[in-house]
Amino acid sequence: MQMYKVNPWDERFAGDDFFYGTEPNDFLKENLDRMGFVGRALFPAEGEGRNAVYAAHLGWDVVAYDGSVEAKKKAGLLSEKKGVDISYFTAYHEDFQYDLEAFDLVALIFAHAPNRRQYHQKILKFLKSGATILLEGFSKEQLDYKTGGPNSYELLFSEEELRGDFESLRELKIEKVLVDLNEGAHHRGIASVIRMIGVK
Repeated sequence: MQMYKVNPWDERFAGDDFFYGTEPNDFLKENLDRMGFVGRALFPAEGEGRNAVYAAHLGWDVVAYDGSVEAKKKAGLLSEKKGVDISYFTAYHEDFQYDLEAFDLVALIFAHAPNRRQYHQKILKFLKSGATILLEGFSKEQLDYKTGGPNSYELLFSEEELRGDFESLRELKIEKVLVDLNEGAHHRGIASVIRMIGVK
């Protein structure tokens, strides 16, 4: 009898509640709200759709992906509730394919993954010249706070790593800050995050 490995993210997203809530990430919301334009946006590792749905509400043409089938289902429910359309693919980072230089914005919100540098280099190829990338993720110091994020030091970010990954960008701004997270039941409390904005 063949045994199939259960996707832990499917288990996480299978319940009725939204694991990280339905409201957009604060850093993403602040930046989208003050942008003077809309275009096509990519949301990797988008989970249950809270950030992609918010961008679509503002008028962005949104493409999102995640490796969890259950996450896609929840994103569909949320987009229907909010009255917006998003294109959502079930794919892991290494498998996702799309036209190169297709996006005006890429939003990496808590998109932690193995092979970090290769993943970030692939993401950059999807950006048009002049396009913006927004990133918020947990810093390596987050292990001291235990208010969300990976338990693996290697999956967490440092400013130096991100500066190296995105050295080709111009107008690159990176900062490590403490924030009080209130994103569902599983991103809650004081957390150490790194925020980054760059232009290709």
